[in-house]
This record gives sequence, C-alpha cells and structure tokens, in this order.
Amino acid sequence: MPSLRVAYVDTETTGLSATTDRIIEIAIVLAEVDWETGRIMRRLDQYQGLQDPGRRIPADAMAVHGITDAMAKGHRIDVPVCTGLLAAADLCLAHNSGFDKGFVAQVIPETPSYIWGCTCRGIPWRKLYPSIHSTALQSLSRYFGSEKGVAHRALGDVETTMNLVSLPGIQGARAFQHYLLHKKVRRVGLTPEVVALPDPSFHRPLFR
Repeated sequence: MPSLRVAYVDTETTGLSATTDRIIEIAIVLAEVDWETGRIMRRLDQYQGLQDPGRRIPADAMAVHGITDAMAKGHRIDVPVCTGLLAAADLCLAHNSGFDKGFVAQVIPETPSYIWGCTCRGIPWRKLYPSIHSTALQSLSRYFGSEKGVAHRALGDVETTMNLVSLPGIQGARAFQHYLLHKKVRRVGLTPEVVALPDPSFHRPLFR
C-alpha cells in the first residue's frame, strides 16, 4: 500500500509578522498517510518545544496562546530534531502555512526548501460545503464536529488539524487532505489523481 510521510506543523509567536515578531513555540507530528485515501495510518514521531524570544511577550499575544515570559524563559527549540522531522516528510502541512513557514524559518533555515501545503487555503472547503462561513481552524473543527486539541497551543492546534483533515469528506470516503497530497506530491511509483468532489446538492456537514 503506497504511503506518504506528512509533517503537521504549528507555531505560536509574539505577533503576526515573521519579520518583526518571534517564534515562541513549535510542534511537529510526523505521520504515515495512505496515498489512496489520505487517511492517517500511524504516527511516526513528534516534537513540541518552547523558544525564549529574547523580549517580552506582548499582552495581546499572551492572551491568545497563554504562553508567559516565565514559561518561555531559557528555552530553546531543538533545531536538529525539528530539521530531521521536516526533512523526513514528503509534505509539510499547516493551517495557514504562509504564516507558519516564516516563523519556522527563524530557527530552521532549510524551511523554504521543503514542500508545504496549506490546509486552510489549499483545500476547497467552501466548494465542498458552501454553508461553511469560516475556514479558521477552530471554526472548521466545530462545523464538522471533529476532535480538538488545546486551542492556540502548538501541539493542540496540530492535533486539531490532523483530526480535521483526516475526516472522510471527499467522494469515495477520501480524507480532506487527499486533495493536497495529490496536488503537491509527485513520487516515483505513485500516480497523481483528480480528486472527485461531493455531489454539489449535498451541503450538510458530515459530522455534528
């Protein structure tokens, strides 16, 4: 059974700009994913770590993720471990990957060389289900009733993302992330496919 290795990534930061703000937490889960269905077969490895930003964490950022100056003080992300996990993946996925990539690159210079996919913009959520009003991670998770991790902590958001994108939401019981796997990855011995969408007349969510 052909499979891929996917790294699910999330970061927490001091703000919204990878140019002026700093990463303070990262989580990566490396999993084996079935090529035919997009379902997660098993977890291979994972890492979660904090990073001292060398500056005060703004109150508005702290209010979102709950990471305090005291919690981050003296911590350093294990760069070799993170690099190994990302390098081992055929595809790196994040919910709003444009945001996360910039912050990951602060500690892992090789970040732009990896293949990235965005589970927020790269999956046609509204085409699949026109009644979806927001593609924010927590909103999608509520819509489909998928299990959630701790919101706005790196590993919690990775857990939420994995649970969401592995739901069977595409015709033929294929997982939502199947769309990204076959769009982004080209491997010897694996044939890219056109992903069939559900019947457009069916607009109800799969899970409640």
